[in-house]
Formats: sequence, structure tokens, C-alpha cells
Amino acid sequence: MGSMIVQPQDDHPLVEAATLTADQLALVQEIYDEAFPEDLRVPFDDLLVDRVLVRLDPQGRPEGLAVVRALGGTGWTFLRYYAVGARGGGTGSAMLEQLAARLSREGGSLLVWDVEDPDEPGLGPDHVLEHQRRIRFYERNAGELLPVAEYRPPHDGGLEGHAPPMRLMCRTLGAWVRPPVADIVRGAYQHRYGLAGDDPVVLRTLEASALP
Repeated sequence: MGSMIVQPQDDHPLVEAATLTADQLALVQEIYDEAFPEDLRVPFDDLLVDRVLVRLDPQGRPEGLAVVRALGGTGWTFLRYYAVGARGGGTGSAMLEQLAARLSREGGSLLVWDVEDPDEPGLGPDHVLEHQRRIRFYERNAGELLPVAEYRPPHDGGLEGHAPPMRLMCRTLGAWVRPPVADIVRGAYQHRYGLAGDDPVVLRTLEASALP
């Protein structure tokens, strides 16, 4: 399988964005802008308030980025954005392995993220396929699509008020076991989006998903 043919990790380091030059950061922004439609993008500078990890090729050119945020004191990490510059060469899979290994070494137990819902009403066939492709990529790389319905987290920054239906995914790190799905839902809403457990948005998701 193509995803198993990956480059040696020591030749493609995963580094903190704060260590990059302005020219390298400009290339990271190009990858970000090309990977996400405008309605899902916040201004690039807004990403830098979070932790941004960038994979470099042997010449120091950015190959991909992962924007992550700690979910409070849970030991879990939320993956806000994930993108590679060139698909199909195993870079996306290799970078995800590097990210999981890095977070595990730092004591993390769970990586959580949301993805666009391919079942969103009114989507064109191209968008449906793209959303399905993204979910399959994560599933090939140890990601689990959680049985969660009516998950509609509010976007922040310049996207405030925009809440399309999403799906929730996770990947356990190291030898940890996945926590209960209801806990992951509450943790994501609370620590990523600032919604308390008794918020109507959270309660709607839990009820629609038949979660305690």
C-alpha cells in the first residue's frame, strides 16, 4: 500500500513553526490556503496562537502542517487543521505517525479531530467524495470515526456563527484505551469550543447520538 511507503523520519523532521524563517512560513501558508476552502479557514496568523508543527523535506521546505491545541487538562489533543502540500506520496500518513509519536512521548493519550460530514444535505458529488476520502485517509491511519450524530461545533475567529454538520474522529496514543464516546464529545465541545456540558448544542449531540 502506498501509505506504507514512507520516507525516513529523520530526513523529514517535524518542527515547531516558531523555529521557521519567514520564507518557510509563507510556504506553510500556501499549503494551508490550498488545502481548505475559504469557509473553513481562519486567517493564517490566527493559527499561530496554537501549536503549529511543520514537516520539512531534506532541503528544509515545508511538506505539511498540523495545528494542535491541548484539550484542557485531559491529556488529549485536538487537531484543528491538518494538511500536506502533495498528496499520494505517503507524506500525510508519515506526518500523522510523527505527530502521534510526538504527542505520546509528551504524555498525551488521545488525538481528537472533526471532519466535514459527507452526509450533509445539499452537498455536490465532488464534495461528498472529498469528505469521504478524508475520512478514509484517517481510518487507514488508526483513526476511528465515532458514532456521533448532530455534532455541530461553532467555528471561531472570522467564522463565528458558522456551524455545519461535522463528524468526530479520534486516535488513541501509545498503549492508551479510548475513553467513552460521551466523554470525548463533552471534552471537545468544552475545551475546543468553550461549550459547557449543559449547553443545548452539547445536549442535542448527546441525545441524537444516544449517549449518556
